[in-house]
Amino acid sequence: QQRIQPKNETILQSPTLSPTFNRTESPKLPLNQIAQNIPLKRFMEWSLLNQTEQAYASDNLGYTQDSWNNPGNNTVEEWSFHDLYDSEAEGALGLGLDSEAWDCHINHYYGYWWSDLAKNGYDVYFSILGWDEDKWDNGSSEPETEGMEWDDMSAEQRNAAEQVCFFEELWNGVPIPQWDMSVLSSSNGPSNLPSNVRSESP
Repeated sequence: QQRIQPKNETILQSPTLSPTFNRTESPKLPLNQIAQNIPLKRFMEWSLLNQTEQAYASDNLGYTQDSWNNPGNNTVEEWSFHDLYDSEAEGALGLGLDSEAWDCHINHYYGYWWSDLAKNGYDVYFSILGWDEDKWDNGSSEPETEGMEWDDMSAEQRNAAEQVCFFEELWNGVPIPQWDMSVLSSSNGPSNLPSNVRSESP
């Protein structure tokens, strides 16, 4: 799972540009604050990105219109931010995705080793989803949840998935254009995102 960067340049981190949304909090699970800040830009339909944003996505990160509109279908998403090449990290930052936003909302921590998950407290979420260290690090098998639809999981499993930055449409692989898309409102937040991740009006 390790990817060697061609250079050792330090990538400056930019603050996330996304507003905060209300998410369902399970009383049995610690809240992952990173999961509460959804990067709106990433979940806009490709056609709504401006020329500069499309350039960051395509030239730096290798997205096509199809892979952008279908999250999880670009191999760059398999890598944690730490393992991105410098040009890829530049593209991510250009789209408002710093290391925390990338690792949760794009990579969903799949680029981490189990020891890294445990160090950050994320192992509790993946344990609920059926993972353990052997399955995670050695690929011995995958838990049943990996092949389950959102509604087929228990409430606890859905809560755990939310803490690693999934929501129903994303988990089920629904293309972004089918998310009841409408124009983003700069004052009220996105109305195109699924109802469970929309912001409150100010």
